[in-house]
Amino acid sequence: MENRTQRSTQSFRRMLNWRALNDGILQEAPAPILAHFKALGEVTIRIEANATTQTAQHQASSRDATDAHLRREAVRDAMRPIAQIARSLQGTVFGISSIGRMPKPNTDNEKLVIAANSMAANATIFAKALIDHGLQPDCIETLQTATAALKSSIDARGTARATAIGARNGIRSDVPQARKLVSLIDAGLMAVLKNDPAALASWKNAKRITVKGVVGTIVPSVPAATAPSATPPATTAAVSTTRAA
Repeated sequence: MENRTQRSTQSFRRMLNWRALNDGILQEAPAPILAHFKALGEVTIRIEANATTQTAQHQASSRDATDAHLRREAVRDAMRPIAQIARSLQGTVFGISSIGRMPKPNTDNEKLVIAANSMAANATIFAKALIDHGLQPDCIETLQTATAALKSSIDARGTARATAIGARNGIRSDVPQARKLVSLIDAGLMAVLKNDPAALASWKNAKRITVKGVVGTIVPSVPAATAPSATPPATTAAVSTTRAA
């Protein structure tokens, strides 16, 4: 959540708390004001839920949060013996060279999935030759399983990213709506609170949006030892006397 949006949401919560603490005053308020407060509560809940989703899914979509690096190694480990046997049988088994090449180490995950699926599909043609020359009977199934796991990891990251974007857009839509509700509430409360300065002041404080980095100005106190005296210092008097002469 962006900083200003976060600070706006905090102000929405303060206003809702103000409404709960001043229920007696609001009993005499026009019905639309209470309806606006209810709508503001619902919008605030959505904003906070989307903020939680956005943060969680953003983390889930990061490279560090996925297991894709482990999955890709499993895929390459499953491809490597198939490619090695295929290269050894080139010239002996016609067409087996189609599964004899490994993808480059820096191949991205999407291309690695495509290459692995292609190898698995072509390897089924040469399954007997591969097994007869030492590979496990389930070598192709092992490659297919590893590839599916890598694809799932890629898709999960993409889904998390899409969900985070959806939550972000939801926040961007809801915050203006909440601010509009605040404006309507504020306009309606002016007449209700005009004769109650304390409640009016607390409302104004509740609805304000704080500004990050702004602090109160503190005027330092003067130490007693250096406080100015009512009588000018002697040196000052001496200087003044000299000038007068």
